[in-house]
Amino acid sequence: MKKRYLAPLDGSRLGEKALPWARLLAERFDREIELLQCYQPLASVYMLPEVAIPAPVYHDQAGFHEQIDSYLQSQKESLPEGLAHTTRCEGDPAAAILDRAESGDIEAVVISSHGRGGLGRWLLGSVATKVLRGCTVPVLVINSATEVASRPEIKNILVPVDGSKLAEAAIPEAIKIAERFSATIHLYQAVTLAPIGHPQVDAAVAFNLENTKEYLQELKAQFPEAKMETRAKVTGPKIGIESEAKDCDLVVLSSHGRSGIKRWMLGSVTEGLVQSLHTPMLVIYQRNENS
Repeated sequence: MKKRYLAPLDGSRLGEKALPWARLLAERFDREIELLQCYQPLASVYMLPEVAIPAPVYHDQAGFHEQIDSYLQSQKESLPEGLAHTTRCEGDPAAAILDRAESGDIEAVVISSHGRGGLGRWLLGSVATKVLRGCTVPVLVINSATEVASRPEIKNILVPVDGSKLAEAAIPEAIKIAERFSATIHLYQAVTLAPIGHPQVDAAVAFNLENTKEYLQELKAQFPEAKMETRAKVTGPKIGIESEAKDCDLVVLSSHGRSGIKRWMLGSVTEGLVQSLHTPMLVIYQRNENS
């Protein structure tokens, strides 16, 4: 059985913006796509008028199931024959996605950052955040505020690092993707102390910048088979990644994977990028023994 990319949907056009990326990766890596729509029982769904669009009220669960199945089938038929499968499930969407993602046959989750809908749908933005915080397989987040081509391209991949082994863990995954697309990897690190005009502070910043450049070159030398460039810049971590990502097609970074009560924790930089980054972002997880 082939590995699958899990593509959660909520019935909205915004949620569907993840599908071109799921298709791109599935075809290039010879995988399948699982289109998943999860719903809460009708009796437990409540409306938020300021964010939700009213939907028809069904007097029986069968009609609700039929609506979901019809939608999933239409999305399946929009993809090449045999590429996609559909799954409808009941329960908390974030928990259902995490359970399915950890079942062993899911390569990665491909999800839109913001989707909205009415009865039986869910605010995909909040679900996507929970999936990012709790998942242990890679998660590719597509910002639904960005226009997505029907056939995306991957020519340049940004890999932000910070000198830690955790951040470096994203590099092998980025190389796998780069090899399939003949893409260039851009290793990037921010030097977070900004010059303030004081000779001693400015000298320290310059020293750190040179050390960072040397570190990036040494890191590059560990992967001679990859087409790789390096860049260090004096800036804030989040602002720097946002700036560098504008010229790239994909950002690949590493974060802690957690479980239990701690599973809803995620690095502040990563979480901020989910909200602001318009470049698709692939998060690779590294679990701690104490997670």
